[in-house]
Amino acid sequence: GLKASSGSSAVEQGSSHGLPPEAHQFTAMSFSYSPSFFQHFPKYHAPHLKPGQEHKDPLDTLKPQCLVHCSSWLNEYNECTTRISFRTDGKGDCKGQFEELTMCQDHCIAHEIFGHMK
Repeated sequence: GLKASSGSSAVEQGSSHGLPPEAHQFTAMSFSYSPSFFQHFPKYHAPHLKPGQEHKDPLDTLKPQCLVHCSSWLNEYNECTTRISFRTDGKGDCKGQFEELTMCQDHCIAHEIFGHMK
């Protein structure tokens, strides 16, 4: 019985409003944010582009090119997914083939991407 009464009296002594001191600390720091707060900033425009010209991501052109470069891994992955689809036990996956395909694609992109920097 002594521990419960001593704990509750410490909370009552901590604040004049009946709240623990931590709660009083957070109520003093409340801010109101509105969804329109960030809408007053101008849209970023890359300095190397002409006005009205949109930035084109070089990855959009490199990914398909590099997929062609990695066609052997793509075929390996597609053959795996076909094999897995015919299984009835629900076992197996193509994570290894997918990783090989993406590593090949990433390696190809890494060699090409810096030629597109301005």
